[in-house]
Amino acid sequence: MSKETEIGSINDYARKFLKLENKTLPKKLHDALNTIFTKERDNSNADIKAFRQRVVIEIKTPHNNHYAILAGKSNAIYNALCLIAIVGVGPTKKIFQYFVQTTKKGSISSLLQQNQEQALIFFCLGIDKKNRDNIDNCLNAKDFDLFTERLPSPFGYDQYDKFNLAPMLVFFEAKIPWQDYALRYQAAELSYVAQDFNSAISQLEALEQSALLPLPVVTSLKETIIAKQADAEEASCYLQSLLNYK
Repeated sequence: MSKETEIGSINDYARKFLKLENKTLPKKLHDALNTIFTKERDNSNADIKAFRQRVVIEIKTPHNNHYAILAGKSNAIYNALCLIAIVGVGPTKKIFQYFVQTTKKGSISSLLQQNQEQALIFFCLGIDKKNRDNIDNCLNAKDFDLFTERLPSPFGYDQYDKFNLAPMLVFFEAKIPWQDYALRYQAAELSYVAQDFNSAISQLEALEQSALLPLPVVTSLKETIIAKQADAEEASCYLQSLLNYK
């Protein structure tokens, strides 16, 4: 008896989850999903084969073989993308393996630790520990199914879409000078701490203009400084009105 499958391919669903519409999936992401779900030589590993059998099935035809997503399992592709954004391909594959090895599930939290480069990227994109903790809590919940339910996106600053993964495309579409962005932000922050608000805003605006993508952490600090300036100006005007009162 043949198993029911989804109409779209792995790439089709990946493009949908990344809001790519008619654009091509970046090759690095195509290769990453292939490594997780379809890489032939990995099928000799029983644990990898076990989780793949919950997500995809190989369709063999006289002309070519291809993989189809099992009905109801497309969210596994979303979850793979979500985890790739946080920890990369290898740990993502391990997490899927652990979901068919319940005795090892407690090891997931250690896989969510970020290396220095990832932490720097997430800082620039305004992704805080709370977002990763939400994902960790889902992965370790007894009733969460990695193959049918969706993890919350680590890009949680989009309040209108808690499953928004589109920001992760910047990892694969261009070489981003994350360290430069962080250093320039730090310089602006030092100006802010020294209460040189005009200099801080100037530095932040220059960074916004030159950055290859929106940086929520920069926007947030600029809005904080502008609000403080407005409060200070209002207080000064009020004090001046008191001094001028007769």
